[in-house]
Amino acid sequence: MSRNKILRENPQESFICASCGKGISPIELGGKHRNHCPHCLNSLHMDITPGDRRSSCRGIMKPISIYVQKNKEWSIIHKCGKCGVIRMNRIAADDNELLLLTMSAEPLLSLPFPSSTILSTLHKLSIEKGGEDVY
Repeated sequence: MSRNKILRENPQESFICASCGKGISPIELGGKHRNHCPHCLNSLHMDITPGDRRSSCRGIMKPISIYVQKNKEWSIIHKCGKCGVIRMNRIAADDNELLLLTMSAEPLLSLPFPSSTILSTLHKLSIEKGGEDVY
């Protein structure tokens, strides 16, 4: 039985990640359905609408960013490497925390202005709020 058939029939079944090759067991905490690899955070483009397993694309969905919802819950934004579709998936309790944190910090590592500008402004604000002048 092919992996695609297993996922189509039972989204809670164990599978092998198409990106990193690790064995993935059903989700235990943080959701009802496993929709991405907890190790590399990649997914497969399986759905047209969430949960329907009707997409014929089957491209690897790469994690490209983090989205924080109104209720403070994090989601991973995935982009399909084959067709370019973008989808959002809730994180799970066993997801790779280092990768999640790295993705969330990425925008701060590529600021569109000199970091000295923001550091200087933060320093001034800190002193105005009663912080200690450490420089």
